[in-house]
Amino acid sequence: MPIYNHVIHNGQIIPKEKACFPVYTPALVGALGVYETILVKGGRYVALHEHLERLFHSAAGAQLRLQVDMEKLVTWAYQVVEANAPDGLVRVLAMDLGNGHADVFLYEMGYIAPTPEEYAQGVPVILYHGERAMPLIKSFNTLVPGLARKAAKAAGVHDALLVDRHGHVTEGSNCNVFIVQDGVLAAPPLGAVLEGTVMRRVMALAQELSIPFQRRPLPASDIPRWGEVFLTSTRRGVLPVRRVGDVEIGPPGPITRQLMEAYRAWEAEELAKPPPS
Repeated sequence: MPIYNHVIHNGQIIPKEKACFPVYTPALVGALGVYETILVKGGRYVALHEHLERLFHSAAGAQLRLQVDMEKLVTWAYQVVEANAPDGLVRVLAMDLGNGHADVFLYEMGYIAPTPEEYAQGVPVILYHGERAMPLIKSFNTLVPGLARKAAKAAGVHDALLVDRHGHVTEGSNCNVFIVQDGVLAAPPLGAVLEGTVMRRVMALAQELSIPFQRRPLPASDIPRWGEVFLTSTRRGVLPVRRVGDVEIGPPGPITRQLMEAYRAWEAEELAKPPPS
């Protein structure tokens, strides 16, 4: 994904070429950093505060000391968009550069959303055996998800679903996974996965729509019994899965379609809100 020209470092706008640090920094060799990736359309954010709240939670879990508050981060988030482009993905990084407190960077990048055909028919995925480190913290330790993405690319599929040591499907390489089995929507248990902002929104929408829902382990051995599968993430929203490995799931089912429509309606309302003055 292309990176736009201007980056914010601790409130200062700098050229992206200046956004660099030594190879021996703790953020690199110790993965001592956390991040968020936030969708912006027409200069307006989707779930900005939810993402930044998770950033503060992750920073606390990674023992990073932030010298910036929510209000200032919101200001910087809009400044980086004004300096670059009204549409894109904004990444917020808080990292240990050995300064006694976390340095904060924001940059914006272009992205490619799933196609209308992928939303209509679903996407293929594979399985990848591995686990995210400390899943409730969105940290720089993304080796396993990175290897899963490489495996998916090599297989020519959309993504790879992680399978933990117990044989349970947990999440995608950078997305959450929901399944429908015997008419009941299900997602992995709390603490087993990184809790995405779209994941939380979909769970709230399911409750509003009175869709039966469980949080429970998702054994990979049950995949042939899954009636519907979909992924959630900032870039994807709600994206159906039509095949998991060699198991054909089929086009999106009724619960997936219902939640796709509900999420799109919620996102449209979010984007209609005026930015802070």
